[in-house]
Amino acid sequence: MKKSIKFFLFIILSFSFVLSKDHHVFAQSNNIPKELLEVVTKIDLAANNQDLKLIEQNISPKFTTEDGLNYENFTSSLKNLWSKYKDLKYTTKIESWKQNQDQLVATTITNIQGSYDINGKKFTLNSEIKSEQYFLNNQLIKQKILTEKNEVTSGEKPPIATVNLPQKARPGQEFDFDVILQDPIGSYSVLGGVLENKIDSSLYLKPSTLELDTLSAGGIFKRVKLPMTPEDHWYSVILINTDGMRMITQRVNVEG
Repeated sequence: MKKSIKFFLFIILSFSFVLSKDHHVFAQSNNIPKELLEVVTKIDLAANNQDLKLIEQNISPKFTTEDGLNYENFTSSLKNLWSKYKDLKYTTKIESWKQNQDQLVATTITNIQGSYDINGKKFTLNSEIKSEQYFLNNQLIKQKILTEKNEVTSGEKPPIATVNLPQKARPGQEFDFDVILQDPIGSYSVLGGVLENKIDSSLYLKPSTLELDTLSAGGIFKRVKLPMTPEDHWYSVILINTDGMRMITQRVNVEG
């Protein structure tokens, strides 16, 4: 049995600010510069209130990410994300910071939770993103995502699975992409499919199509080989049974 599905999982991914829902920042140390805390607090307030104008005031017009986003498509993608998830909650820890000439660089770990409904069916997002963020003149000017895992679930008992992937790889490297189901397939059926995407800005604004097939073993096991270019990749899996659905996406950082 084969089935195709379109999904906007990727637009969830890379909006990692140094935020917390309660308008304070969880920090590993107490020596964070005042100007860094101030801009973080403003972005925190804006994001939790879904205030795009305030976000725009605290992001540089020259803002870029290593995924190819700039100021315009970043804010457009963020607007699309907020139109879907009305109740996003951000909780972030500043793991470390450093001075890089005239810039302040913060390494953050952000947990994001939220939900949305489609035809009465609830979908729940859980995401953890570790990123490196660069600030200049009290504005966010650059972001690099270091690690990333996103899950969207629906239903009373979606399939539970473990995804085995490296966090980092080299151009041209081969590795295993394994999706291991917690419960063995017995009398019930599970539809599943996986997808590999080289990350670029267009994926934030258009859906991806993934073909599902009935699984006949305890998961999905693939050997993949990266191209010789150093772009990061997303690896996604969708699993569906009679009781629910689970989508998982993880990032592999490709360092040349």
